[in-house]
Amino acid sequence: MLKYCLPICMMWLCPAVADAVDGPPDIFKPNVSDTVTYNDNLLLRSGKPLENKVYPLPSGMVKGDVINQATVGSIINYTLGHHRFNLNLNVTDNQFANNHILNHISSTDLVVWDWMLGKQFSGDVGYNYSREMGGFSNTSFYGLDIITGNNVFAHINYAWHPRWKIQTGFNWQSYVHSATQRMTLNQDTTTALTSLNYMTPSSNSIGMQYSLTYGKYPNPEMVNNIAIADKYQQHDIRALLLWKLTEKSSFKGDAGYVIRQYPDYSQRDFSGQTFNLKFSWTPTAKTMLELAGWRQLNSYPDVTTTYVIAEGFSLSPMWNLLPKLTLSAKFSRQTLDYTVDTAGIVPRHDILLRGGASLVYTPVTNCEVTLGYQAGTRDSNILFYDYNFNSVFSTVMLKF
Repeated sequence: MLKYCLPICMMWLCPAVADAVDGPPDIFKPNVSDTVTYNDNLLLRSGKPLENKVYPLPSGMVKGDVINQATVGSIINYTLGHHRFNLNLNVTDNQFANNHILNHISSTDLVVWDWMLGKQFSGDVGYNYSREMGGFSNTSFYGLDIITGNNVFAHINYAWHPRWKIQTGFNWQSYVHSATQRMTLNQDTTTALTSLNYMTPSSNSIGMQYSLTYGKYPNPEMVNNIAIADKYQQHDIRALLLWKLTEKSSFKGDAGYVIRQYPDYSQRDFSGQTFNLKFSWTPTAKTMLELAGWRQLNSYPDVTTTYVIAEGFSLSPMWNLLPKLTLSAKFSRQTLDYTVDTAGIVPRHDILLRGGASLVYTPVTNCEVTLGYQAGTRDSNILFYDYNFNSVFSTVMLKF
């Protein structure tokens, strides 16, 4: 219980010293919100014949549900000389109308210290904590699985010239599952990175980045009746670009080459190109459009002990209909290719389509009301891994 009380206590204790030092204005913005969602296929069931016999639902569980999520949070920024401390704290009580076994407390908390030393050195040190329910898109386990994430990171920037900057960094991430059936998905990764960036006279940026990651799954996985100690080493080198094309458009992206090697199971090795690209366009003061495309090597915390090659694109328009009314939408298409460990087995291939729209109304400065709709479908070449869902939600948020 202490871990849930701590973020709330910090929200109220930190402002007590907020006026102790002179400097840029400090921020203390608590907020509360409540979201009600109806999802007609929360458990992402296929609905095909024989599914209930092959993958039966536990007694009392149904695939559709109404979820109420009550959240309390706060954003706190505190400046002390050339240092700035940033906190973003959120705790949510998740209650399910039908699937009571899934009721839980979730949390996402971020603490960052931004520091400066003279005019050339700067950096940050931070910690990110998450506690959330595992999804149902890639599992036949229909129960409560709480995934606890811990992330520690640090970066040092050295700007020896107004246009040149070098950065080195460290990142450690762990995920731990509460459900015994999914503990083989527990994972730890440690990453070291370095990058070199140049800023042009027109404030555009180009650079190069290299990262080295060591990953492991502490609990052995059984493959063909053999216990496999899943660990890997990954090299990632990429070019970076941030470019303002016109007064109303910009481009941000990176492209590179990834090599992942499994010393104890070379069948899982991967090498290939990856990229993340995003084009932003603001044709008028009230409209915006973003187009993104990607090819990534993903290691999801609740999917597989190996990796998934994800390729896709998304389109996200936004329109300020009125000074207090904003309409936004997003459509995406993504293909997922999974690795296989046994010769002769057809690799799994999924196609995901998702779309949604939301309407945000701000009657007064500290109040926000959101209405939204989301839908999605997944086609798969593996039986029972396809699904469709529709979801509607409403959120009321108060900011203080």
